[in-house]
Amino acid sequence: MKNEAALGEGTKDYLVAYRMVDNGVDLAVRQVEEYWGASAVDSMTEGLIEKLDGLRDEILKLMAAQISQNLLSSVSSTAI
Repeated sequence: MKNEAALGEGTKDYLVAYRMVDNGVDLAVRQVEEYWGASAVDSMTEGLIEKLDGLRDEILKLMAAQISQNLLSSVSSTAI
């Protein structure tokens, strides 16, 4: 039996949100590096990166909850 799964629109949206956060981190780090130099990046962006890591974690939690709910609702009542 071949099982297939497709990404739902909601899941895709969560992945887009995750990527947007990633892009924001990259932009901020590059800006700090351009203005203050590479040696300042770690110390100046530590708090920002920590908070954005938390945001990414929350996005993944929400996405996982939605995926779990979608899987539970798609299981047939005759499934083992």
